[in-house]
Amino acid sequence: MQPKYFSSCQYDDFWGTRYFDLLDCDSVGTGGAVGVILRHKIMKKTIAFTLLFFLLPVALCAQLKVGVTAGLNVSKFTVSDNTYKEYIDQVRPGLLVGPTAVFTVPKTGLAFDASVLYDLRAAASKNNKNSKTIYCGSFQLPVNVRYGMTFGDIVHAFLFTGPQFGVNVGSKESLIISGVGRTTRHAMERRWCKESTTFSWNFGVGAVIEETLQVRISYNLAMRKSAEIRQIDLVTDTSTLLTKGKASALQVSLSYLF
Repeated sequence: MQPKYFSSCQYDDFWGTRYFDLLDCDSVGTGGAVGVILRHKIMKKTIAFTLLFFLLPVALCAQLKVGVTAGLNVSKFTVSDNTYKEYIDQVRPGLLVGPTAVFTVPKTGLAFDASVLYDLRAAASKNNKNSKTIYCGSFQLPVNVRYGMTFGDIVHAFLFTGPQFGVNVGSKESLIISGVGRTTRHAMERRWCKESTTFSWNFGVGAVIEETLQVRISYNLAMRKSAEIRQIDLVTDTSTLLTKGKASALQVSLSYLF
């Protein structure tokens, strides 16, 4: 039997568009359909307000500090094919600098931090004197969760971990070496071709002294490729993929929190 009133109904709320199939509208009726919709909306809003009720006091009691971070990168470049490892096997110092914020939940030892950092990493060759230093500049957004303990009233030590998202800036390619496989018909270069974005993960330890001075040491592990080494034919303007690379780093930083 065909439904008397309608076979489905729809309404919009802040949860999105909702649909209900009314298989037997003769028995449900228009009033019943409206009742289903109202009960569904009330249930969703009740859940939302309940979560807000419990989370709002935590947010209001939490302590927020902002500050400035500066530090040193000791880069660790790796490639999937060790044939080309010679181009990136010498460490070059880099830097990181930018604003930071720390969000602390009192009496739990739990905290969160986030920063917007300009990050510069570099690598070079130990033995190949013709190769160039590779520079990778980017803006990085690390978001970490941390847990720690306070010793006395002076030092708070903590462990932290979390994801880091990056956007490369500057030149998309860095020249590694030129004149490779040069012939009368071909002129070759090898380049470090950077990805537009990066994704990595942080693991580290740190300490806050007198709630103002923060010292951290961490390892930033690249979770996917950061770049490719490509051989470029300057005559035909074609490129050949040689290997994929990652740019991780050991990082030591100092923050001043206001």
